[in-house]
Amino acid sequence: MFIGRIAFIVAITSMSFACSTATLSTAGANVAATRNAPPSQCQALGYVVGHGGGTFGGGLISNEELIEYAMNDLRNKAAELGGNYIQHDPPTLGQGDGTTTTATITGTAYRCPAEGSAG
Repeated sequence: MFIGRIAFIVAITSMSFACSTATLSTAGANVAATRNAPPSQCQALGYVVGHGGGTFGGGLISNEELIEYAMNDLRNKAAELGGNYIQHDPPTLGQGDGTTTTATITGTAYRCPAEGSAG
């Protein structure tokens, strides 16, 4: 009985790590995400990849939520680079065991001058 409980705890813990459900950080919330090209005065910072879901547990999350988690991850990573704008590609959904389990969104992070600032 004790070993059964340990196995259950290990399985649940493993599943929670295998399924990525990124929350939007405070800095990430300040990153504008769009498919449109950035204004000409913005500086490119780099290519970033956002992931949502995972093989274990990802099938229990709706496609919309998987995309939201991937977008949160993408915006958080752009913010970590010092960006406040990201031009992203359409999401890509991945499958495992016949069901959608992951979402991936790629894009380029930019640092743009704040509106109204002399530049």
